[in-house]
Amino acid sequence: MQTIADAVGVSKSAVSLALRNDPRISAETRANVQAAAVKLGYNRNPVIDSLMTQLRAESTPGFLANLGLVNCTETRSLTETRTISRLREGVLRRAKQLGYGMEEFWLCRTEQSPERLGQILDARGIKGLILIVPLSEKCIDQRYAEVWSRFPCALLGSTLLADRFNCATNDQYLTTRRSAETVIGMGYQRPMLLVPEKDDVILDNKFTAGFNSVVSRLLPVHNRIEPVWYDLDDTSKNIAAIRKCQPDVIISNRVELHQAMKNAMIDVPQQIGFYLIDWQEDNEGISGMRQNNRSVGAACADLVVEQIQKNEGGIQPNPKVVLIESEAIEGRTVTLQ
Repeated sequence: MQTIADAVGVSKSAVSLALRNDPRISAETRANVQAAAVKLGYNRNPVIDSLMTQLRAESTPGFLANLGLVNCTETRSLTETRTISRLREGVLRRAKQLGYGMEEFWLCRTEQSPERLGQILDARGIKGLILIVPLSEKCIDQRYAEVWSRFPCALLGSTLLADRFNCATNDQYLTTRRSAETVIGMGYQRPMLLVPEKDDVILDNKFTAGFNSVVSRLLPVHNRIEPVWYDLDDTSKNIAAIRKCQPDVIISNRVELHQAMKNAMIDVPQQIGFYLIDWQEDNEGISGMRQNNRSVGAACADLVVEQIQKNEGGIQPNPKVVLIESEAIEGRTVTLQ
């Protein structure tokens, strides 16, 4: 690196930063350094790279810039929903570790046009964006896409728009698939998937796809129960659907269904088992899958910072979709049959 520094006329530390595409070095200097490195036959040492990455991770970097966390949901507060709250926590924690602050924006403010949002982001010196989904039609509007394309940008929580942008999300397909495999492996023969339709649609039908991939392979036709849509407004309809279909175990992403079953005098797990595919820390005693949403948030922050370091915009020719696996949690709501 000292040889490259002498050839270009910069310091060795500037060479180190330029070879990592660090935005603190001008684009022109980075290009000159990288061209000189190629000409001089410089090759990175993977062992040293690994060591330096570890050392940097263990140190606390100084403040570099602010990122923008854009709330694309209909709810103003990101802390009202447990899943989204944990995604947000993961983003904030990882951004801080990497030396970035965070400013938060709510997309659904009626007075905030795409043009105005772009002006605000520019005025505040935002260097990258993280979009928390689900995405409304407003967010998908082409005018907003033009805003996102100007910044290093990644989607958090869903693969919507992933044909253009990098994305980090839980692997909901594998989460539901493994949930179905788990309960069937315990001896249950009539599992029933009960999730809100809008949740499945937002996730590109990964809940139903994962469930169907297992029951169609492991269960006889007469034991297969078609997935039922969870009614968000009338709990009695969910209980009525359970009584009609007569499952021996329920797979759902809605923890409130567990209490509704108890209120309806359904003995869990003696009569019907219950398996939660969005397990959170306050669901102690319930069997299910923890989606590791904080790790999903951290992965999304990594994607954006990587784009910043590479001086890339939001739209990607070959977008990355980072899938974080879930973790099985033992509880008392399913038993061996």
